[in-house]
Amino acid sequence: MCAINLSDPYMTVTTQQLKSKEEAKEILLALKKFAEEGLNFVVYTHDTRKEIIIAGKGEKDLHELISRFRDEFDLEIDALEPQVLYKTSIQETVQSEGRYMRQSGGIHQYGHCWIKLEPKSRDGGFEFTNDIVHDHVIPHEYIPSIRNGIEEMMVRGILGHFPVVDVKVTLLDGSFHSFDSKGMSFKIAAALAFRDGFERANPILLEPIMRVSVTTMKCEISDHLSVLTLLRARNINVKSKNGKNLIEAEIPLKSWMSFRKQSHESNVVMDINVIEFGYYDEVPEYLYESIIQESNLEGANYTDIFSWEKWGKVNEKRYLHDFVESFWEEES
Repeated sequence: MCAINLSDPYMTVTTQQLKSKEEAKEILLALKKFAEEGLNFVVYTHDTRKEIIIAGKGEKDLHELISRFRDEFDLEIDALEPQVLYKTSIQETVQSEGRYMRQSGGIHQYGHCWIKLEPKSRDGGFEFTNDIVHDHVIPHEYIPSIRNGIEEMMVRGILGHFPVVDVKVTLLDGSFHSFDSKGMSFKIAAALAFRDGFERANPILLEPIMRVSVTTMKCEISDHLSVLTLLRARNINVKSKNGKNLIEAEIPLKSWMSFRKQSHESNVVMDINVIEFGYYDEVPEYLYESIIQESNLEGANYTDIFSWEKWGKVNEKRYLHDFVESFWEEES
C-alpha cells in the first residue's frame, strides 16, 4: 500500500455515474498517472452508485483534475459540485483488542493484537509505534500488516466514513499461531482493534476553516457582521478606510459555500480579496447528525491506485481489470 497523506485534502468531487467498465479503468489509470507526478489526493470508489470520489486540495485543484481528464485522456467526465471533506479524531486514550479467527475450506486464519490509541495535537498526523520486542509475541514480519490495517481503517473512516487524523497508535501485545497466522489475518485484526478503540475514544468531527478577507461599504457593516455571525465566523477583524471596510475572518468552509450560493438572492454584497485554507477545527455537536447523513463517503471504499502495480507492470492492467469487474458487479 502506498503512503496515505491526508493532511492536504479538504474537499471532494464525485463523478456522476460511470458509463462503462472501460471508462472506470481509464479514469483510475489517469488518476494513477497524476499521483505519480506528485499530486496529493485520495480516491474512493462507490460500488452501488458506480461513482469515483476524489478528495483533493480545494475547488481549483479538483477542477483542474477534471479538466485534465478531458485535455489529456479525451475523457468527458461529468462531476457533481465539490463538497466539504470532514475529518474525525479522538479525545481520549483507550486500549483495544482485535482478534480475527476464520476457517474456510480447511484453511485456518488467526491474528490477534492489542493496541493503544492516543489523541495527538491538531495537524499532528498519524504515528505508529511498536512496543513488542520479542518475536514469540508477534513475529516482526506481521508488523507492517498491522500498520496497514490501521491506516486503511483510518482513511476509510468510521464516524460518517470521514477519514481519521491526528492519532498515535501503539502496538502493545498480541499472539499468533505458527501455522494459521498470515499477514492478512493481522491486518484485519488491527482494523477491528482500531474501529473498536476509536468508537470508545470519544470521537469528534472536524471541519475545514477558511481564512477570508472581504471589502464592503462602510455603511453596510452591521449587515455584514450579522451575516458573519450566522456563518459561525470567528476571529473577526474590521478595518475602516476611505469609506470602506476591510473585514478579515475565519469561516467554516461549509458555511462559506452555502453563503456563496445564496448571496445572489441577498442584498449583502462583499468583494472577496482572499480566501484560503486555514486549519481544521471541531464541529459543534448539534451539527453532527446532518453532516453524517449528507456524507458522500457513506458506502464508499478507499482505493489504493498503486495496488495493481505490485504484481509488476506487465500484470498491472490485468489486475486492474479484475478490480473493475468486481467493482462493477456489486449491486449492478
